[in-house]
Amino acid sequence: MEQNQNDNYITFELNMKLQMRDYRIVLGLKRTWILAIIVGVIQLSVWIIKNRP
Repeated sequence: MEQNQNDNYITFELNMKLQMRDYRIVLGLKRTWILAIIVGVIQLSVWIIKNRP
């Protein structure tokens, strides 16, 4: 019985670590897309301002 509880605890801990890693990857991807959009908007704005007659 004791061994089964230890196995469950180890499995639970590994699952939590994997979920946290996946969560960090998702947050990183969201942050990357947000930064890419902001940089794109800034570059577009600069291009529009430079090309004004």
